[in-house]
Amino acid sequence: MESELDESELISRAANGDTAAIGQLLSRHELRLKRMISIRMDSRLKGRLDASDVFQELQLEASQRFEEFARQSTLPFFVWMRFLAKQKVAEACRRHLYTQARDVRREQAEFGSDGESTSVSLASFLMGQITSPSMQVAKAEIRQLVLSAIDSLDPLDREILLMRHAEQLSSSETANELNISQNTCRQRHVRALKRLKVLLSQHDLSWG
Repeated sequence: MESELDESELISRAANGDTAAIGQLLSRHELRLKRMISIRMDSRLKGRLDASDVFQELQLEASQRFEEFARQSTLPFFVWMRFLAKQKVAEACRRHLYTQARDVRREQAEFGSDGESTSVSLASFLMGQITSPSMQVAKAEIRQLVLSAIDSLDPLDREILLMRHAEQLSSSETANELNISQNTCRQRHVRALKRLKVLLSQHDLSWG
């Protein structure tokens, strides 16, 4: 595994016009960014394009804006890329779902304009891991129970759970992204995890 210093060296080379270094930086984070895009992308989009399509657009924009990043940004490269990826997901949502002017307000009111909500994205992730001893509970009912439990959490805690578990970000990356301290991030993560498991257990559901 390459060290953090190696990434710094790549950034320095890329800032000096080394296009191969930019390619290496993008390639290093490709799988994680595709995972994030897939998780955040509105489910109605997935029949029209996939995470690879959005990532290709992300690669192009990152290459075009890299000089700006190298000159001004104090963010880690991955955090900056994730920020651009969120923008690309939102653009794809607007481009593919809100093309008919008369439907824009209705669509945005119902679904938002930036892809799936954190609650929906987290519920979709959890549905593959939730277990229930009762085979009488329908999948649709379990999903509704999971969504209800998630929605009862603080919005920041929902975001932390999604980033730490679904996106597999580290505690430091999550804290950086949310502009909170690592200690606060860790404390809220543990608290939210315990709270969610208690809420799920009330419906005879378990996670992990």
